[in-house]
Amino acid sequence: MNGYALNIGEDAVSSRVAVGASKEAVPIESNDVSAAPRGGGGPHLKTFDVEAPICPYGRCDMRSDHDVVGRGWDFEYHTTHEELDYLKCRSCQLIFPKGIPVEVALPVIYPSNYYAFSETENPNRAVMAVRGWMARRKGATYKKLVPAIAAEVVDIGCGDGRLLDILSASCPPGWRYHGVDWSAQAIERVRRKGYDGRSGDVSRLDLGDWEGKFDLAVMHQLIEHVRNPRELLAKVRRILKPGGVLSVETPDIDAWDFRLLSRRYWAGYHIPRHFYIFNKKNFSELAREVGFELVSTVSLVNPVFWIHSIQSFCADTPILRRIAKFFHHQNVLLLALFTPLEILQTRLAGTSSNMQINLRRVG
Repeated sequence: MNGYALNIGEDAVSSRVAVGASKEAVPIESNDVSAAPRGGGGPHLKTFDVEAPICPYGRCDMRSDHDVVGRGWDFEYHTTHEELDYLKCRSCQLIFPKGIPVEVALPVIYPSNYYAFSETENPNRAVMAVRGWMARRKGATYKKLVPAIAAEVVDIGCGDGRLLDILSASCPPGWRYHGVDWSAQAIERVRRKGYDGRSGDVSRLDLGDWEGKFDLAVMHQLIEHVRNPRELLAKVRRILKPGGVLSVETPDIDAWDFRLLSRRYWAGYHIPRHFYIFNKKNFSELAREVGFELVSTVSLVNPVFWIHSIQSFCADTPILRRIAKFFHHQNVLLLALFTPLEILQTRLAGTSSNMQINLRRVG
């Protein structure tokens, strides 16, 4: 089943660093775009080493069987000014960077001013209200996928439990909620709210006592940040009951903004933090190989990528750098401007730059 839903900056932002990042994020540079020494021939600042990506399907030659589709630097946080190529596999159509930052570099690429660490401290009330409405709509979808009075639910990359709060208020009272996040502080807040929470890198946490436990697992904007998507999917499958549901949200390259902006400024690259970028077809194939069956796909209306793509262009253009901060994902005016374009895309093309894939464990 295909459909569309609204996604205004809802990135499960704490999940973005649930890939082995240190709790102590190290600020490398200011995120003031006016300070960026690029566009006019500034130095190529390198702040971390990289390692080769690994094919999640185990069959592609990622070293040579690819085309360069994009190139850029960290337009958002300026953790590096070295140009990084993004490649597209000719076989599976997966997009990946030529080099993935080594694990010890995670505190660098997720600096202390990364928005995941501070967004909830100064929220835009209008944006948060719309996000709450969106999450309640997703809750209605989850109730259809898991039509049970009692169920065990886990949010992988739960942050401080905002989604858990909304699901708790809108789903059956017999549902019990759990969360996983890299941030010990976030998990402490989750526990204070009465949920079960575990802190640490989900790829490394021992979840053996959770095997076969959950009816529903939610994983928003996480899998594109991990080093081994296949291993993560297999791990989540193990903690689901037979027939349990996994709902994944992740960027989709089958979109207008990717086609227009992929050469340099497409926000879905989130350079250098997105390691593997899928489309509906190849992600569904990977999920089937791991032991899931496809239930439904939904294209999520996503004006944020348009906004951040323009921000990247401004950050890369000396004369425009000072206005780049205007193009922010909580700018209500810009959200109102680009949301109709996204709705048009989902209705005419049936796609967008953000997708929800709902899967069911087989066996």
